[in-house]
Parts: sequence; C-alpha cells; structure tokens
Amino acid sequence: MGYTTGKRMEPMITAGLDIGTTSISGLLYDLEIRTILYSITEAQASLPFSLNQEWERLQDPELIVKQVEHILDRLLAQQPEVAGIGLTGQMHGIVYLDTNGRAIGPLYTWQDGRAGQLTGGMGSPTYAQQLSNITGYTVAPGYGLATHYYNVSGQLVPEHAVGFCTIADYIAMRLANSDVPRIDATQATGIGGFSLGTGDFDRTAISLAGIDPSFLPQVVPSGTAIGSTSQGIPVYSSLGDNQASFLGSVPQPGESLLLNIGTGSQLSAWLPDCAKAPSAMEVRPFPGGGVLIVGAALSGGKSYALLEGFFRQLITSYTGEAPTDVYSLMSRLLNEEVPGSGITGLTVNTQFLGTRTDPEKRGSVEGITLENFTPGGLAHGFLQGMVDELHGFLADLEQQGAGTFSRLIGSGNALRANPVLCAKAEAAFGLPLELGEHAEEAAVGAALCAAVGGGEIASFREAGAYLRAEPS
Repeated sequence: MGYTTGKRMEPMITAGLDIGTTSISGLLYDLEIRTILYSITEAQASLPFSLNQEWERLQDPELIVKQVEHILDRLLAQQPEVAGIGLTGQMHGIVYLDTNGRAIGPLYTWQDGRAGQLTGGMGSPTYAQQLSNITGYTVAPGYGLATHYYNVSGQLVPEHAVGFCTIADYIAMRLANSDVPRIDATQATGIGGFSLGTGDFDRTAISLAGIDPSFLPQVVPSGTAIGSTSQGIPVYSSLGDNQASFLGSVPQPGESLLLNIGTGSQLSAWLPDCAKAPSAMEVRPFPGGGVLIVGAALSGGKSYALLEGFFRQLITSYTGEAPTDVYSLMSRLLNEEVPGSGITGLTVNTQFLGTRTDPEKRGSVEGITLENFTPGGLAHGFLQGMVDELHGFLADLEQQGAGTFSRLIGSGNALRANPVLCAKAEAAFGLPLELGEHAEEAAVGAALCAAVGGGEIASFREAGAYLRAEPS
C-alpha cells in the first residue's frame, strides 16, 4: 500500500536485512508511523564451520544468498510497494569474487583465526601483527585484509578470484543484479587498511605488504544506490552492523552509550571527531559524519554459551540424556543465588577468544573459595565478567575527552533474554538501561539507511527522529 493525499505518493516503507553470524533478520519499516510492520528472523542456514583447522570459521555464501532471497520474497509478499532495501551484516569477514561477481569459496567470517597464527617459530609475529607493522594500520585477526594477507602468504587465494567484499555487500550485489562490489566506509574500515582521512583504502600502504590493491572493493558514500531488484526496488550499499545497530537504536547519539551484547559484544559512543583511538578501542566512521569509538569484546554472549555447554555436558554425562533447556536452569540458579549470598570474590575474566590487541590472551576464573564455587556463583561470575570487560572501555572513552553520557541504550539478544545481565550493566555503568524499542536494531538501521539513500529521510543526522512512534 502507498499513502495518498489526493494523488498517489511513493511508499514510506523500506526493507532492512541483517545477515548475522548465527541468524538472519528481515523487516519492513514504516517511516510514517515509525515502527516495524512485519519482521522475520531465522537461524542461519550456514552456521560457522571448519574445514581443516580448528581456528577456521567459514560459512557458505550461496546458502546465505538463498536464505536472504527467501526472506525478502516473504517480506514483499506482505508489502510489495517498498521504497528501497538496506542491508547490514557481520563485519570484517570476506568473500572472494570472480569476474562475474560470484563467490568463489567460503565466507571467511570475523571469527576466523588464520591471521592470528604465527608467521614462523615461537616469538615470531602473527600474520595480523606483521601486516600491521608493514602498513602502519592496526589490522586485527578476523579482519578481511588480515585474512587475505594470510591466504596470499600461503598461496590459498582461489585461482580465479579477482576481488573480495563483505557478505552483506555480496548479498546487496546479488539482489541488485550487479557484478561489481561497492562498499561504504563503515564496511571498508571493518576490512582493514582504511584511511579515515582520505575516505578510502590506503592502497599504497597495502601494496607494501604484497597485496594487489585491485582486490579491494570500490568505496562509495553510505546510502549509495547500487542497482535494483528484478521488481525494480532500489538496493543500497550496506552498513557495518555496529553502525547499523547504533543508527537503529540510539535516538540521541551525542548523549548515549550503546551496549550491545549478542554473539559478540561492543560498547559504542558517537563523537564529532577523534584523531586516534585508545589502544584497546577502534575509531569507526559513522554515516552522515562523526565517528563511533568502539570497544569490542570477542567472546561476548558466547561466554555465557560456553558455561551453558559445560552444564549441558555435565547433565548429559550424569543422566545419559541431553537436556532440552539449560538456560532456564541457569536463570533459576541466578535467581536462587544473588550477589552477596556467598559468591562475593569469584571473578571471571571472559576473554576466552583473546582480545583484538592480544589474540593469545585467555579467560580465567579467580578468587575461588570453599563457599563461592557454586553453579549459581559461576553463572553470576560469567555475566559480571562480560559486563566488566565492556565497562573497562568507558575509561578509555573518558581519556579521549568524551563528555558525560546520560543514557545507556541496550541492544542484542543476550541483554533482552537476561534481566540479571541488564541489572549488572546498570550497576556497572550507573545508568538505567534502556532496551531499544525494536529487537532487530541492526535491520532497523539498515532500513533507515535505505530511507536516507532514497531521500525519504533528509539525512543520517535526522534518522534518530524516526525510531519512535508518535503517541497515540
């Protein structure tokens, strides 16, 4: 349906697609009433897998394409008159492309650890460290450029590959019937070797590492139309999932911290500018101007899933049957054993996958006593450790001259599903936690990006005004 006032007007509805690591979401967003009309979330048809090494994290891009197309078909069956399609998805990972713009080989996800391997014997740098030293840009393991550098060094790049791009931009290219990948600055930064000053990859520095700069995708402004679907619907360049989540959940960027806990987790804040990121954080471009200062914890919600797996294995070993729902048991344990009833002093470091700056770092459980080493104590400790790692980034933000933040916005499935985790976040940050109005924050941000690209919203600065419906 379109909206009419005497004559037919263009629809005020855009579609947003979020290609996550473990799930894919699609929705229709009505800009006039500022709410989601219809949404679909499915488990990823291609979960991360390893072919040869335990540190590999790969997915099948063609399975993802088919799943996204099916979700989009279902959305358009509900509402065929859509003004545009915006996309977002897991950042950092890459898909190799042939001359026809088709994927060759797997999606190397952001969790892939090949660039964290040593270039030589003990004491030698990792591939990511070596690349960073050569280029002068910090490129962490899991970033597409570091993954590509490892593959170039080991002659593992597919024979007919001529370039690469992110999975979200690959999906956009396929939906738009294009064969040339185009990405914006938010995604390019996630690949690595991107200069905020020039707004493009530093191709000269990258070539010093023996990487052919022609493999790098073309960088375009956020919200650029890259083509149209077979139905004639414009498709816009994708946003990085962190920026999309911020755009889709934070109505007042300058006053707010965004705490996202899902498969991974981040603490993000918008600043007008920032010359240099704190050592443990990143500066990421934000559509429409300014930057996000981001502290990313690699384990995130996977930390609590690790504990769930431990309990599951224990129960299965004892009973001979796999339990159907361990998380409900863990919720009961959390409620039965509140902080101050014997768990004080149990400290869990949840850096089980290391950090961006120290991939070899690992988690730990400390302060164990005869009283506090209980299942409930562990559950509380794991949640507190997840919050503490993110709260540690706040001090780095303050050192950058960031002002006082008055709002703490929460996003991500882990926060929505766990009120105890929310309470710990409120206690740590000293602010009430406001969960975003919509659970599919990144997909909402993608839909708003399409609206800016198509002119339905005047600018990215004004997108926040479209997050809340007018009171009825």
